[in-house]
Amino acid sequence: MEYEIINCSQLKDSYIGKVVEIYGWCRRIRDHGKKLFIDLADKFGSTQLVFESDIKTSADQLNKEFVIKAIGSVKKRDEDTVDKSNPTGYVEISVNNFEIINKSLQIPFELIDEKNKSLPNEELRLKYRYLDLRRQKMIKNIELRDKITKTIRKFFWNNNFLELETPTLVKDTYETGSRTFLVPSRIKKNAFYSLSQSPQIYKQLCMIGGLDKYFQIARCYRDEDQRIDRQPEFTQVDIEVSFKDETYIQNLIEQLISQIFKQTLNKEIKTPFIHLSYNEAMQKYGSDKPDLRFNNPIFDITTEMAKTDYKILKRIIENKGFVKSVAFNADYGLANSKINKQYLLKLIEQAKNLGLKGLTWLYVINNTIESEPHSISESIKNVHNELIEKMNLKNGDVILIGADLSENIVLDVLGKVRKIIGGELKQFKINTSFLWIDNFPLFEKDEITGKLKPAHNPFTAPTNNSIEYLDSNPELVVARQYDLVFNGEEIGGGSIRIHKPDLQKKVLKLIGMKDNAINDSFGFLINALSYGAPIHGGFAIGLDRFIALIDNNENIKDFILFPKNHKQELPVDSSPTQINKKRLLDDYNIKQEEIKEE
Repeated sequence: MEYEIINCSQLKDSYIGKVVEIYGWCRRIRDHGKKLFIDLADKFGSTQLVFESDIKTSADQLNKEFVIKAIGSVKKRDEDTVDKSNPTGYVEISVNNFEIINKSLQIPFELIDEKNKSLPNEELRLKYRYLDLRRQKMIKNIELRDKITKTIRKFFWNNNFLELETPTLVKDTYETGSRTFLVPSRIKKNAFYSLSQSPQIYKQLCMIGGLDKYFQIARCYRDEDQRIDRQPEFTQVDIEVSFKDETYIQNLIEQLISQIFKQTLNKEIKTPFIHLSYNEAMQKYGSDKPDLRFNNPIFDITTEMAKTDYKILKRIIENKGFVKSVAFNADYGLANSKINKQYLLKLIEQAKNLGLKGLTWLYVINNTIESEPHSISESIKNVHNELIEKMNLKNGDVILIGADLSENIVLDVLGKVRKIIGGELKQFKINTSFLWIDNFPLFEKDEITGKLKPAHNPFTAPTNNSIEYLDSNPELVVARQYDLVFNGEEIGGGSIRIHKPDLQKKVLKLIGMKDNAINDSFGFLINALSYGAPIHGGFAIGLDRFIALIDNNENIKDFILFPKNHKQELPVDSSPTQINKKRLLDDYNIKQEEIKEE
């Protein structure tokens, strides 16, 4: 006899009295003597099964994560056994027949998602990822990723973009910031492919080829140090367009993000996004990716502090140093405030570890500035009113003052301190902040060698009003680069590209590449630009990071099916593993003495 097959979230009152067939994993098991209760789970949810009488004796062999098929009658639960936290918690299935499809070994950790239940060790979860994926939270994470990816594809298809695939095995070229993964060729002796760090050059070739609107959900590979928001293989939402400018690309991305939030979270995002220049962001917030859920800008108070008797700061000012401050309304002095004296003393130590020699903190009470010890506020008493007016200070505000001979150090550390405190204040966490950072420098100096290097990549075009400095003062050249920041994290970046071969070659020379190196790495691109390359530009969003941030999660591993650990290992299969030397010789003809060195 055939019965309606249902999943573990379908049961509702309308099924009462019907006989159904259901499949799933035995998640929770409770033996009450005459009755055995099992929560059967699948990716959709869970349903309570009840085993009574003779069938209970047979069901006693069941254990956690056994896969079973069950047939039974749907019944209404007794009032005192209703589980209001579960959509199916008002009914249950009285089982009259079941079949064990597969048994399970004893599971290494519990798969039940409960509030305040700590997760098992991450390494253990990654080793048994196929079990971890059965948890409802992980299922929701993967479903969120799927939903967002579908929305992205539909958006670009509706805007007449072609979904194109660029190669993964590519030429090894000059890259900045990270190493490439190399793959030996079996056919061409002593030759290697590089796994693509991004589709950058190849999407430019698509534009030269006349495919004027390109997008790709692209897999990328970078051999870089691990962080909570990095993986050696990751996914980009990648686009490129011809005959368009920054405004078109930025408006397009804003529309895409608005649609993602509307369709996945039913949340409206305010557009257009705020724009800040790179210099403005650094001066006001000490970061090129400021979190504007809390405004709290950094103020330069060097002039004010020069008038005071605060000797430590005056010595720095006399040596042409800088004094800057940032303030937060943290209800200082109230019992429930997280930002108390103990917290601020720890923050001072953090600031020192970040490179700042010292951090002074003050607070506002009864419309006046106070300190602990009182001598600090007394030494700056003559500028209290100026500071209150300039920084728009209010009762309960905490003022943090940093000073150093290097303006960059003061701004960098105060920017980080600003982010640390902002993260503590819950009222900011409910907001959503998007902003564009524009007008980056095209080059920056390497701190060790003093040589120029690309601030982003060597294919970004300079602005028309700064291109003249390429020959005289390259550090003044401004890039047609734009980054997108979401809640204080960079989620994507793009630029208008260099489309003239001579200019591309000049930029590569400015970062120290010789003619033979340019030809070896990028000769094919420069040659392609010589055949009527259009004006073109694009953008890329780090999909893994973006999805994690949408879910208010810092750990991108929770949104990747089989992520690597901090050692770039894949615990589920123990890769990377050593390869037998004979296999290297037989398959790739690789001998150590034959590997060429340059």
